[in-house]
Amino acid sequence: MQPGFAEFLLAAIVMEITPGPNMTWLALLSAREGRTAGFMAVAGIATGLSLLALVAATGAAALISTYPAVYEAIRWGGILFLLYLAWEAWVGEKDGANRSDQGRHFRRGLVVNLLNPKAAAVFIVMIPGFAGPGETTTQIIMTAVYLAIATIAHGLIVTFAGSFQKALADPGRELIVRRIFAVLLAGVAVWFALTSAPAA
Repeated sequence: MQPGFAEFLLAAIVMEITPGPNMTWLALLSAREGRTAGFMAVAGIATGLSLLALVAATGAAALISTYPAVYEAIRWGGILFLLYLAWEAWVGEKDGANRSDQGRHFRRGLVVNLLNPKAAAVFIVMIPGFAGPGETTTQIIMTAVYLAIATIAHGLIVTFAGSFQKALADPGRELIVRRIFAVLLAGVAVWFALTSAPAA
């Protein structure tokens, strides 16, 4: 076992079981539209995280440190997108036609994570910090492990939340739960805005 791997594994698990944008959105989506929609979103999230890992490997840390505006653009893009998802959850679908487009869940999962600087920080800061300088092989292994942990955690959320789909078949009950989750998602966006700001 590589030095620091056990500590990294613990940190990765804690990060993934801590409530955040992905957890809240996946729970709402799976409870409302079922596990198929949820797993499409999980695939989008995994793709987004994989792309972030690839970008980090090409030197994104140097770009962000040199141009802080790049980080701010990503950060505020993510915040605004979360607020948009919260608003959409609050008002609901105007019609049922869009629910047949399962691909939109993949696209949203992809966008949420591409615009998530905290997810990027995992690959730019956390993993290199645990692996140590120049440990390319260890970084690759840790990246693969983190992606696996994240995908398993998201899959468990979808599996659990999807079991409530039938209970939400009643329109009145679905409206109440949907708006509760909308408020929670907006709260996550505000929390995200406050905690992802760069240190002064």
